Amino acid sequence: MAAPSISSSSYPPSLPAFLRQSKAGRHHPQKHPHIHAKFIDLEWQQRNRLLQGAQQPATSTTPPHRFSRLNPSLTATRNRYLNVEPYAQNRIKLRVADRLNDYINASPIQLGGRKYIATQGPKEGGLNGFWRMVREVGEKVVVVMLTQTHEAGREKCFRYYPLSAEESPLVVPEDEEMGDDRFCGEVELVRTEDDWDTRSQIRRMRLRTRHGEGEGEKEKEVEIHHLLFSGWPDFLIPEGDDRAALVELIHLSADLNTRLPTTRNQTNGATPTDQSNAPPRIIHCSAGVGRSGTFIALDYLLSHMQTGELDDLPPDKDPVADTVDLLRQQRMMMVQGESQFNFLYEVLRERWMARLEGGDAGGGAERGY
Repeated sequence: MAAPSISSSSYPPSLPAFLRQSKAGRHHPQKHPHIHAKFIDLEWQQRNRLLQGAQQPATSTTPPHRFSRLNPSLTATRNRYLNVEPYAQNRIKLRVADRLNDYINASPIQLGGRKYIATQGPKEGGLNGFWRMVREVGEKVVVVMLTQTHEAGREKCFRYYPLSAEESPLVVPEDEEMGDDRFCGEVELVRTEDDWDTRSQIRRMRLRTRHGEGEGEKEKEVEIHHLLFSGWPDFLIPEGDDRAALVELIHLSADLNTRLPTTRNQTNGATPTDQSNAPPRIIHCSAGVGRSGTFIALDYLLSHMQTGELDDLPPDKDPVADTVDLLRQQRMMMVQGESQFNFLYEVLRERWMARLEGGDAGGGAERGY
């Protein structure tokens, strides 16, 4: 990525160069000719990738391009938005019977040793596929939901989980489109808790499934932590207390994913850094690119800040822009809009300043869910 030149600002020189850039400097190269328009550059890179993929589709006789998309006949009914889907070469494939459609709008994401699945908010007809995917992640799964089911009068995500004990267990419906009746399951609600620190509803659930038939039938139980964040409207960014709560949510989701008790008090608010042996966290909003991409980028960058990997970067290094670029190479449109892109710098700067001032850079009371 282009070099992050330093703009004239009041930020202390102890801040790394990429956090001393101003928002205007990142956006207006004509006013600051020595500074590159980073987000515009990322947008052009994305357009070029999509164009390259369209010129060599996955159904051609030649090997598909890295950024090609699947035939719409396989994906259209399962996509919430027609213009957002995984690359054909980097997608989650459902385990289904031979010759059946294995498509789900979900992408495996890896940044260093940290693994995620970015996916859209399930549609009503997509519950079977969503829970199939959860089943294959592991015996304990963290799901982070960054959207409400409805916003501004529109459905953003079909409710795929039981709200109350009266609705539990929720029976996973068959997928009539696939015609595969060899997968059945139910989702049991164990406990629900409203958590003020993370502005979230936290649900403990169990997914019980049976797959196959006859002697080949297999049963499996998956323990799920479901974190529903309430402070992030679509296309916008969290502000005020919601912003601090989002950072807490990032820490909590990583803590839970380590399979260890939550010990943020002992680690001064640090996100657990060793996620190499942990399963991927499932992160979704509505389309699975904007809020989801921003969450994943922050989780990764905050973990690097905690380990000191951002302390001695050369002046021409910008880990924010580099991280967004890596995300978009794995799933289109990740971090959607310049406000979300700038939000990454703002949160990192706030956390860094808190650390310089000796404050808690994202801690909280010890807890265990």
